Amino acid sequence: MRGPVAVTLQNEASPWGISTSVVLHALFAAILALMPIPKRTNRPEEERVSVDILTPQQFEASTRPPPAPAAPVAPQVRAAEPQPASSSPRPQPPSASAMIRPTEMLSAKTLADPRSRQARADLATFASDERMVQLCNLEAMDQIRRWRADFQPEQVVPYATAEEKITGTTIAANGAAFRSRRNWYGLKFKCQLAHDGESVVGFEFLVGDPVAREKWDELGLPAVH
Repeated sequence: MRGPVAVTLQNEASPWGISTSVVLHALFAAILALMPIPKRTNRPEEERVSVDILTPQQFEASTRPPPAPAAPVAPQVRAAEPQPASSSPRPQPPSASAMIRPTEMLSAKTLADPRSRQARADLATFASDERMVQLCNLEAMDQIRRWRADFQPEQVVPYATAEEKITGTTIAANGAAFRSRRNWYGLKFKCQLAHDGESVVGFEFLVGDPVAREKWDELGLPAVH
């Protein structure tokens, strides 16, 4: 008959068990390292209140309602003073250098007079430009005579101090002269003739100062003895 068998259990550590334990501890440490650290809650600061200490007089003044604004004073309107009635401007006298512009031409009537038969015959012998100049000279003498009765024009020289200018049927004589009562006077005129050059249709003139006697010969102005 066999006797009892004693069984002894040996507690030997397995190499796989040790390795697994080490790995688990390492993973747990890594997880703890990656977890965020909770922030410390800040303690709320106590609200500060500014306090002013007032005297009873200051407190009464601060609680007193502000005075009502004063009513605006209406500006005084001053009545406008009546302006004196402006008198109409007086017409100014014409300038001494203003050209005289007659509205009626006179040379045609003078030539139509029977006593001007010889003058008409002489004009017919002149060239066109010379005939226009002579017609304007005649118009100048007639207009000066009507303008001033104390003038008695006898002759006109259209080129005394400057040559006359002929443009078409217009003659401008800025350096003319005329003789009246044995004296010579400066003259300026502009004469407009009709398209055929046979009659004067427009005229303006200006009488100048007397020409000094010592200049007559120089200007070709004949003296009357």
